[in-house]
Amino acid sequence: MEIAYWILAGSLAVFYLYAGGKKVAQSKERLQPMMGWVDTVPMPLVRTIGTLEVLGAAGLVLPVLTGIAPWLAI
Repeated sequence: MEIAYWILAGSLAVFYLYAGGKKVAQSKERLQPMMGWVDTVPMPLVRTIGTLEVLGAAGLVLPVLTGIAPWLAI
C-alpha cells in the first residue's frame, strides 16, 4: 500500500508543482494560450492559486518524508 501511495502522491505532486510553478512564474501573456481564464481573473489571484498548488505538492510528500505528522498524508 505504501508503494501505491508514493506512486499516486508523487505523480500528483509533480503535476501540482508544474501547474503551480507556471502560474507563479509566468506572465499573463504566456499563460493565456494555455489557460484562457486568466484574462477574466485578476493576476494576484492567479499567483495565489499557483502558490497554493505548489504548497499542495509539498503537502503530499513532506509529511511522510520528514516524519512530522505523517497521518496527514497516509
